Amino acid sequence: MSKAVEKAIRELVLAKRENTSFASAPDYSKADTLRPFWEQMESTGNLIVIVWDYVKNDILYLSENFFSYFGFDPENVYREKLAYPFNRMIPVDAMIMTNGSAFVWDYVSDLPVDQRKNYKMIAEFRMRNDNDKLIRVHYQNITLELTDTGDAWFSMMLFELSPDQNMENHGNISCIDVISGEAILTVEQVKENLLKNILSEQELDVLKRMAKGENTGQIAAGLGISEKKADRYRNNIFSKLKAADINDATALIKDVLLGSAPARSRIVQKNPASLPERIVDLMNLTIHYWVESTGRTKADLAEESKIWKVYQDPNGWRRTQTLDKYLDIHTLPKSPRITQVLQTAYYVLKTCRTPSARRDQLEATIKRVREKQGR
Repeated sequence: MSKAVEKAIRELVLAKRENTSFASAPDYSKADTLRPFWEQMESTGNLIVIVWDYVKNDILYLSENFFSYFGFDPENVYREKLAYPFNRMIPVDAMIMTNGSAFVWDYVSDLPVDQRKNYKMIAEFRMRNDNDKLIRVHYQNITLELTDTGDAWFSMMLFELSPDQNMENHGNISCIDVISGEAILTVEQVKENLLKNILSEQELDVLKRMAKGENTGQIAAGLGISEKKADRYRNNIFSKLKAADINDATALIKDVLLGSAPARSRIVQKNPASLPERIVDLMNLTIHYWVESTGRTKADLAEESKIWKVYQDPNGWRRTQTLDKYLDIHTLPKSPRITQVLQTAYYVLKTCRTPSARRDQLEATIKRVREKQGR
């Protein structure tokens, strides 16, 4: 990654994040009470849990199988902390992740304190492990506790290999309100912010024309510049975005029609969430309540309910590939099996009787899904 890009990313993040602070000493007994839950979450065999302490800027909890699962050297990770896997990301995906994270942080920091734990960040990105193997990772970040000044204290990060190991697509990131299911930030908005922060206005004009399939001569004629200057802009774009070729560069803009419509707000307006978003929210809440109540895994849920298929991968781990597609808006099937999702939620409510805020959220989300269905 070029020094200019690194500087832009660093300034973006640092401008949005202030050091967390306590008016009094932190009570780490809160973390101790959650440790059994983290252990339950990782008991799936293919889910990696990292809990990050923003006060100490250190790892508070790390799944034992993190290193063998992803192929990382423990010494490197413990020495460089979260910077180590981040630095192994494909540069374009790292920019998407950092840009999106900074804006989510900014947005959530402006909310009333009692709402700051209601948001979940979901992402996928490509990275290389210590064996130089390219892998695609699915990631979720959920804030668990705040400092007594309202800043994030520690958050739970869930990592697993994406069911779809397609390396052609760029990374993506989004953020949702886990209570209402509303989208707060989309990958399209992240791309738009990223392009505007990294590229000049002239380079954006060239990139738009590249996305339409224009060659250097057509770009030069359309913008009234020399072919030499058009070619220089193209090279600048590849360099700044760390893009390997035209497809890699234009993939960042293909979903973002900059200049084709009035400027959009950076944050999605709080309109009622779409049915697909409600389905994803319902599936996530269902699994979280199941794990919280039973201490068992999503694979156990799939097997016992007989609603979803479970298979073993070559390493002997139980996989729920079809179910997993319903946990992220980016992998949700175009024609989702809504009845199957609802059956799973009803099965969990019937099987698990533990009163909790998550059970209330689950019941409310079932109602929202049925309302969106028109039932």
